[in-house]
Amino acid sequence: MELKREQILTFLAEHNLMSIATYGDFPWIASVYYTFDKDLHLFFLSSPSTLHCKQISKNKHVAVSIADSHQDISKLKRGLQLWGIAEQISGVAKIKHTLDLWKSSLKVINPELTYENMVKHVIHGRMYMITPHRVKLFDQHLFDVEDGMEPVLNLK
Repeated sequence: MELKREQILTFLAEHNLMSIATYGDFPWIASVYYTFDKDLHLFFLSSPSTLHCKQISKNKHVAVSIADSHQDISKLKRGLQLWGIAEQISGVAKIKHTLDLWKSSLKVINPELTYENMVKHVIHGRMYMITPHRVKLFDQHLFDVEDGMEPVLNLK
């Protein structure tokens, strides 16, 4: 049984909220809205002053969980877990591209949410990218396996 990128991309496209776990002096978890690209990078907008972003600036290793909290406990389950490296995006073109991707995929209509307003500090949020190293998809519709034996895709 092999986990394919297409299966992960399909799952990511069906959701938009993830929990990101960070570690600084202690573990922390935060929920953020995300988008993604074909290379499985996850992008989110968050203020560098938040605890999870402060911890990312000190320790880039993160874990992510994505699942539908409305799943019926008595039915087949679906979810995704990964670990990877998170970093604040730099470079004008990359920031503009990922901000536009994030706004478009999440249908965010806010004329003030621009790169220019980030530079002027009107908007405090910054774009972050997670590069996954290991992805686990638990999808009982696709994979009939014992819990904990779900397929994993190693990317690094």
